[in-house]
Amino acid sequence: MNKPWEIKKSDKRSADTVPTYIIFCEDRVSEPVYLKYFETSKIKINFAREQKSMMANVLSAITQCKTDGLFEFVDGKDCLTAKGTQVWCVFDRDKEDTPFKIARGNTDFDQSILTANESGINVAWSNDAFELWILLHFEDIDIEESENQHRNKYYERLTEIFKNIENPNDDLVKVKKHRDWNYKRSLKSENNFRSIVRNEIVNRTGDAIERAEILEKHFDSGTIQNHEKSPCTLMHHLVKELIEKGGKQM
Repeated sequence: MNKPWEIKKSDKRSADTVPTYIIFCEDRVSEPVYLKYFETSKIKINFAREQKSMMANVLSAITQCKTDGLFEFVDGKDCLTAKGTQVWCVFDRDKEDTPFKIARGNTDFDQSILTANESGINVAWSNDAFELWILLHFEDIDIEESENQHRNKYYERLTEIFKNIENPNDDLVKVKKHRDWNYKRSLKSENNFRSIVRNEIVNRTGDAIERAEILEKHFDSGTIQNHEKSPCTLMHHLVKELIEKGGKQM
């Protein structure tokens, strides 16, 4: 039975290989397809797809890194020690629908980030969803508007934005011929995300980074728990790292 990730023993970096980024993604399509764009001859990006969210994602990363010999037991805990290798977990908050489940989810979210940090694993989380990062390529987000804490709003705005894209490419024109098309239903497939969404956002990366930094700074008081930081995303930390080390021309 094949593993649900693309990590191999050969991904461990030696002195004569390029830096490696191992990214554990919650999603099967959007995150890996988007992030693969930043790979160049200077860096290698490998993905473990469909790794669920929060603690399940982080534990998958820790388990696989231990299996592949990327961790060492130091000072009473497992830590990433492989030189030239960075491990990132990318996941959403995924809000629940009952008070207890929401409280449990808040704990899961906060503890997963803490566990990752203690193990030397980086986290690029989004609260509430990765689509917030996509939306930031196009417009500012009103932090005070409660609707902007939920993915339904992101999907609604992205549908409207792609509906009104100037000079749409052939793939988007084809999608828009379907009367009931929308972002969530129509643009998250691998082909459409790559040819339509990624095609439109990569040249707006600088704008997304600036807007994400504004959101992060708003919550950077030191007294706010991570689950309370919404709308917020840390995707810009991973993207900036990949651009800097990979030298991708934007």
